Amino acid sequence: MHLALCLIALAWAGAANILASKSAQGLSVRFHLGSFDALIAALFLLFLIVVGFHMLDWIATRGRFEQEILPLPRRGTASAEWGAGAAIGWGLSLAALLPLLLSAHLHARLNLQARNIIPILIAFATMLVASLAEEAIFRGFAFRRLIQAIGPSWAALLLSLLFAAVLVLPSPPASMGIALLNETLFGVLLASAWLRTHGLWAGWGLHFARRAVTAVVFGLPVAGFGVFGSLSDTFATGPRWLSGGDFGLDAALLTAPVLLCGLAVLYRVTLRYAWDYTFPPLQPAGYAVTVAPPPAHAAMEKAAPPPPLVQILPSTPRSPALNSEKQD
Repeated sequence: MHLALCLIALAWAGAANILASKSAQGLSVRFHLGSFDALIAALFLLFLIVVGFHMLDWIATRGRFEQEILPLPRRGTASAEWGAGAAIGWGLSLAALLPLLLSAHLHARLNLQARNIIPILIAFATMLVASLAEEAIFRGFAFRRLIQAIGPSWAALLLSLLFAAVLVLPSPPASMGIALLNETLFGVLLASAWLRTHGLWAGWGLHFARRAVTAVVFGLPVAGFGVFGSLSDTFATGPRWLSGGDFGLDAALLTAPVLLCGLAVLYRVTLRYAWDYTFPPLQPAGYAVTVAPPPAHAAMEKAAPPPPLVQILPSTPRSPALNSEKQD
């Protein structure tokens, strides 16, 4: 049952992606919105995912709605979780760029001009919506159904492999094995963010920040796709194992250890959230135990005479006359 729901949800996600892309292209051509094409497609995809998964859950549970389709729970730490994930994503992107920078294979030119402000803002908005849509697909309804079917570890691994295949196979690089490994590790990192917090806040922030820093801040390709407005024009030279080539840093060999370090950082950062949101509350268990006193002790208590009554007289203030005599 749960496995079937997971497969149906993933199939709907694939169909929704095609439908969203076609609809966005049609609107862009009809209303001349070419610069908003990717943003419109991301918005359509997110809408179709939420509606489709909601209907699927309604059919499966006969109207009881057992699961939150877009698991962004309203809680006091939501913004802190998103910020912590974004900080980790920012750090991972910079750490992956560091080998190129130290080896003098990274070349950048600032691209901050007035005519580029709108495309840059659109690129940030596109990354924000697209990362949430991908999290809803791979770490949302289908992920939780697969957890119920085969357990969290296997669910995280299988959906991470699917996540990597979806990103790499449409435009496979020369070093496809490295790219698949890196994208799988990135998927495991995002799945761990959900498993540690039982929400998409941290994973969404991490996913958005890593992609946005790479593509919008530095202008480098992400999974072979590099048509974004960016703050700088950057290109990497050197061997493909170091730069990733046209596919980007996700096909670079040194990205894998960076992502593994990210797993350790994520574990440390989410200690409090894991305690608050993933462990079941402690419930008192067992049964009351009443031990009767020994018979000899009970007999001694009965034979003992009752204690004498002690009368306590109320205290009265001293009279003025006594106080005056004491002073004399």
